[in-house]
Amino acid sequence: MKAFGDEDTIFEDMDVLNPNEQTYQPESLPEREVELDQIHSALRPATMGSTPLNLIVYGQSGQGKTVGIRLKTDQLQEYADDSEMDLTVVHIRCKGMDGSYHVLTHLVKRLREKRFGPGEELPSGHQRKTLLNMVIENLEEIGGTVIVVLDEIDAIGDDDYILYELPRSNPDDVRLSLIGITNDLQFRENLDADVRSSLGEDEVRFEPYDADQLRNILSRRAVGALRDTYFEDGIEDYQHLRSEILTDDTIPLAAALGAQDTGDAREAIRLLFRATRFGDDRGETTVTEEHVREARDFLETKAIESGIQTLPNQRMLALMAVTYHGIHGDTPVTTTPIYTQYKTFCEYADVNVLSNRRFRDRLNDLADTNVLNKRQGRGRGDENQYSLAVDLDTALENLPKESERLGDVATVLREQGGVAGN
Repeated sequence: MKAFGDEDTIFEDMDVLNPNEQTYQPESLPEREVELDQIHSALRPATMGSTPLNLIVYGQSGQGKTVGIRLKTDQLQEYADDSEMDLTVVHIRCKGMDGSYHVLTHLVKRLREKRFGPGEELPSGHQRKTLLNMVIENLEEIGGTVIVVLDEIDAIGDDDYILYELPRSNPDDVRLSLIGITNDLQFRENLDADVRSSLGEDEVRFEPYDADQLRNILSRRAVGALRDTYFEDGIEDYQHLRSEILTDDTIPLAAALGAQDTGDAREAIRLLFRATRFGDDRGETTVTEEHVREARDFLETKAIESGIQTLPNQRMLALMAVTYHGIHGDTPVTTTPIYTQYKTFCEYADVNVLSNRRFRDRLNDLADTNVLNKRQGRGRGDENQYSLAVDLDTALENLPKESERLGDVATVLREQGGVAGN
């Protein structure tokens, strides 16, 4: 057994490479100066005694949207503290909230915590209009300039009540600004015209990072996180990176893999973080391209496992039907026998049976998310063929537990596949 404190490490400050925003937040975003200037323009009226503008910030995951808003609101807060300007910034993460009602309850809670300190409870049992009035009441008690940031606001779906009512609420003696952050590039277009009018016209788009930008981002993280890693001549880009820990191809590969899909900086950082952890855990003093490839395979497997575990019931049953044929060695298999087995599982689990067409849609969904392989039928009337895109053991191990919904079906499959239940 290893003893804590006795091991050498390549890390100077491991937190800097942690992709979790709650663990580490960069102090600057050099690749986003244009976007930061646009945010600055929307917030600047607050420094002139006017109301900051409402703002919608778009961009795919990992593009710096949330960090950019935090950097600029933190900067504005510092200005307010120095100039005795009355400013309050409230951040609400809307992920997991399925409508305006839940966002309003969390907003009431956060505003109360701004007034009374942490520990306030979520209000419950109120009508939506009552919650809005509670928000307005707390805003008026706080007073001054209040900026409400709603991160991942697309989580509310079609229920845009808060986006229409809050900007129009006009609380007394409050200069209120609403900032929405969304991964949905069509979010504004999908809103009603009245809601778009309430929010105003200002918006900022964070386009995907390219490989060069990701190399520079990873280089800055590496300098902060790793020993014997620095920038030559104080120039903070990949071309001036010098490291006795990272080989020359480590960061370029992590950046290229991150840029392949959506230019997600968080994914590129996650790759480099996992690669350096693999090397450090083994007591190795260099991190190479092979560590990055190993990290990619590890993270892809973890993502697929997580995806299987959270499948809705109908997709899970479709996967189980393909898994059944995988156990019996007859994959790839056409849609008809898969559908027959699916209906058997539905009857066993007392679940409604989808039509053949809708069932095929569920199979295609699984193929689109790389859980299944799909072989297209060669001609008209030829059925598509499907097989597992993951190891049979991986599929079986991540099916529902015995105590969960569909767990009885999963237990039968695990017994047939020779995998112990959980």
